Parts: sequence; C-alpha cells; structure tokens
Amino acid sequence: MRNYHGILWDAGDIPYNKLNDVLDIILKDVAYIYVKGLEKKQWLSDIIRGSKTIINLENLGCPSMKNIEITSCHYHEYRKSNLIYHCALENVKQLKCWMEKKSQMQNPSIGRSLELYYQLEERIEDMRPRDIAYFTKEFILKLASTKIDRTWNKLPKNLQKDEDIIAHRRCREHYNPIAIDYDEFEGIIPLM
Repeated sequence: MRNYHGILWDAGDIPYNKLNDVLDIILKDVAYIYVKGLEKKQWLSDIIRGSKTIINLENLGCPSMKNIEITSCHYHEYRKSNLIYHCALENVKQLKCWMEKKSQMQNPSIGRSLELYYQLEERIEDMRPRDIAYFTKEFILKLASTKIDRTWNKLPKNLQKDEDIIAHRRCREHYNPIAIDYDEFEGIIPLM
C-alpha cells in the first residue's frame, strides 16, 4: 500500500498487535464495512475476525477522490496551509457525501426501511435483506422478535451469530401450518 497520507505506518496510539482487539470492539454491531480500494479490502479482511461484509466502494461505482464533491478539513483550514495535503478525515467525509447522494438516488435508507416496514404492516419477513440490514439488533428484538425464523436468511451475518437473536428463534419441529404462529397444542411456538 502507498503511504498516501504521509503518516508513518507505526505512528498512532494503537500498536498493530492490538488492532484486532480494538476493531472487534469498534465493529461489534456492524454488518457492513465500506472501504475504497481492493488493497484496503484485502488488508482489512486479513485483520478483522468474524464474518463482516467488507464492501469496496469502487465496486459500487465510486469515482476517484478528485471527482467527488470536496469537503473541508477544519484542522487544515485552521492552519491555512497552502501545502497540498491528503486528509483521512476529509476523504471519509467525501466518501460519505458520495454514498449519501448515491443512496438517495437508488439505495434504501433507514427512513425508507422503516417506511417499508410499516407499509408492509410490520411483516419484516417480506422485506429485502438490504432493507433489513438498516435495522439495529435492538429494533429487531423489540418489534420483530417472533419473526426472526422467517427472516433468518435475510438477516446480516453478524446478527445470525448474535446470541440474543439466536435466543429468539422458534422451534419449528412441532409447527402446525394451519395455526400460524402456534404449535400443535394451540400455544405460541416455543423458543428453541
């Protein structure tokens, strides 16, 4: 990888041998990680544990950084430096701006996912995986915990491995298709 930002590879507060632990904490409830560039995607894939989906923004049509709307970095603005610089914070803001514009044009958002959820009369199982991915674990447990089995294959991988989500799966061994959401004994389908 290039040293694009002019920062030494060993600079910073976190030694590389602790990076896995820090990323585990930061990315605990994250379903998707967005990066720009195949090298970054491969590098991050080698570092993080678990089954996080890492998406290269270039595969979504992300243009070169010089072709994305420019934001300003308050730090560099404050220094009034005329030097050419590459600021990681500014780059992230630019990528976020690009993603928001792209999202408004074609992709779902939390607002649209919520709207769809209520339009479908709270039938989360009828939603697409990319719409469900915007919901937090807490949202699913509070409003759709009885529908986790019917939604299972559409849930993000990190939620499929979450102990709280798994604990709300229903036993289908004695499922009676005539009595929706009830077992053959006329009660609620028992938890697994």
